[in-house]
Amino acid sequence: MIQFNQFKLECRKHGAVFAVFTGLSVLTNLYFLFSQDQDLAFVFLLVNMVIGILLPVYIYLDYYREFYTGTMPINHLLPLRTSALFGVKSAVFMLGLTLVWVPSLLDVFLNPAGLYQQRILHSDSPALGIAYLVLSKLCSIPAGLALMGLVLAAGKRLRKPAFSHFCIALVMALVVGIQFALVVRNSWHWSLGTSSAETFKQYANLLTVSPVSRTQPADINESINWTSVVMNLLVTVTAGTIGGCMFNSRKYEILGK
Repeated sequence: MIQFNQFKLECRKHGAVFAVFTGLSVLTNLYFLFSQDQDLAFVFLLVNMVIGILLPVYIYLDYYREFYTGTMPINHLLPLRTSALFGVKSAVFMLGLTLVWVPSLLDVFLNPAGLYQQRILHSDSPALGIAYLVLSKLCSIPAGLALMGLVLAAGKRLRKPAFSHFCIALVMALVVGIQFALVVRNSWHWSLGTSSAETFKQYANLLTVSPVSRTQPADINESINWTSVVMNLLVTVTAGTIGGCMFNSRKYEILGK
């Protein structure tokens, strides 16, 4: 019951922000679904890139205020373990990020020139392509949130603020950098935050990458990279477990909680 009440509070707190970005995503995708005006195509890319940058920053700042600086001490007085509080907030953020992403499927599935009708429909297994399209994205979201939680929980243990912030940035960059390097390995070129009709998107944590090979694969399913999905799952489990243990340490918990 406490978790559910906290979930509702977090939804009210962040609902307006995610509603605005979801509405913006819907309007943008609907416009380019029915409009053939390619002169404004850069707007579509710009909106997606802005959303892809602002939302992770917004989420990180909320985690930072809650679990690093502790500007909401009343939440830590709840009969709820800090790891459970982090889980509740993360559930709200996962739901919000998913809602913002779903409108992008309008272009994928309904646009005659979209990815589904151009490539997935003509692949040897459309069901496999759709499954990868969805799973790759949904596995990247908890990976990003878990990594944020881990670095903040670890940074809280360091006494020097400057050193703490340096370590937070270093660990995040290192983990995402390794994932990114493995995603773009053997690709001819790549782009961030954009889509390609040649291959499926890959996700290095919350970072969207479109690696392109020198020759377009005859079947788009040949561009499926389950390694990126496995990496995100490993980050989710590892960072989530270690971060949860740190959140439940004396650094966060209050005696008798």
